[in-house]
Amino acid sequence: MNKLYKNVDLQYFGEINFFSNLNDNTNYYFSSSIRYQKSLHLNRARLIGSNGPLLLTVPLIGGRDKKQVLRDVQISYSEPWQRIHWRGIESSYKKSPWFEDYAPGLEQLFQLKEKFLLDLNLKTTQWALERLKLKIDIMAETDIQQSDIPAAEIQQFTSSTESHFPVYQQVFADRFGFVPNLSILDLLFCKGPQSAGYLHSIQLL
Repeated sequence: MNKLYKNVDLQYFGEINFFSNLNDNTNYYFSSSIRYQKSLHLNRARLIGSNGPLLLTVPLIGGRDKKQVLRDVQISYSEPWQRIHWRGIESSYKKSPWFEDYAPGLEQLFQLKEKFLLDLNLKTTQWALERLKLKIDIMAETDIQQSDIPAAEIQQFTSSTESHFPVYQQVFADRFGFVPNLSILDLLFCKGPQSAGYLHSIQLL
């Protein structure tokens, strides 16, 4: 029986729905040769801060509208966005139950200076998978034998699938109520080791 491969769009600290749809029995790969599309929000993570939505956006050389293939999209360091992102996360989640457990390793990610967006997104995805204890390999398309990807079985996966998200206690729930499908960081900070179990409880509509 042929293996099933799904083509994933790697996000910057991807949404909860993205991780809930990953399956240990499925092989995933990402394509670096497709055109970058700003509508996919591959350089943005959505969280909640004390004043409401906290959008962390990785700046790109040439801006988001530049037409180029994904593997060529480069990160801009003309502004200290890494420090800004980390301070925003720390300020918003330092009182969450599991922040201290994940903070040291997470902060190290903000000290790296990846040249390409794909490399950064792969590292943030792998970091989250390790904390979720999900043994899932996500490979580059170039690392897969084309004969192992039957055309009829290639499926494109994004996190846009509609789902029902059970309520969990969030840091600012008293102000904004429950906000579903935030970045995986929100779930990890709030539920810690129970995060993987929560992912399995999400129901697709």
